[in-house]
Amino acid sequence: MRAALPLLVALLFVAGCTGGSPATTPTATETASVTPTPTETATDAEPTAANTISYTDLSETEQAAVRVAVNRTVSFLPDSPHVPETRFGPGVAGAFNEPEYLRYDGTVYEVSLTQGRLYASYGVDAERATPGANASVVDAANLTDDEREIVRAAVDGGYSTELGADRPPLPDAEYVRYDGGTYQLGLIVGDYWTWELRLWPV
Repeated sequence: MRAALPLLVALLFVAGCTGGSPATTPTATETASVTPTPTETATDAEPTAANTISYTDLSETEQAAVRVAVNRTVSFLPDSPHVPETRFGPGVAGAFNEPEYLRYDGTVYEVSLTQGRLYASYGVDAERATPGANASVVDAANLTDDEREIVRAAVDGGYSTELGADRPPLPDAEYVRYDGGTYQLGLIVGDYWTWELRLWPV
């Protein structure tokens, strides 16, 4: 069974959209709008030398993934302290994309590689801006410590989280005054679809 590659989807939201009621309705600019849809192809083919890979032909890391997959689902995604499950890097999944079967420890397994969970990561950037007469503006001194740290990082070049982290808190205003300048913040949301490997005894 086969699946389409995981895709990264990034959305840019203008600041002012937080967990509470925003001071203004945020606008969204879609920078990549393709939602990956798993495409699976079932096969009635029998295991052959052409469609079967041997455990001994795999790298040590790929072999480790097989040993886990014979008992439960294996996920492939980048390292992150916010994702507690046992996982392997996304590059390891490539070994299982083409073979339909795998021979391991005297048993032949059907290889199923599909898209799994969706994880998010976040970034915040800041651009100098001139607020309109009716725009909402907050001074950085009036922000929480977490919000102020995010603003500082965004102004200094950009703030980002690791995969699976919580959404960062943003000021409930359209603009922020910080260190003598006025900025508009943008929230970038990156969605990452994992690979999931399952091995079924034939």
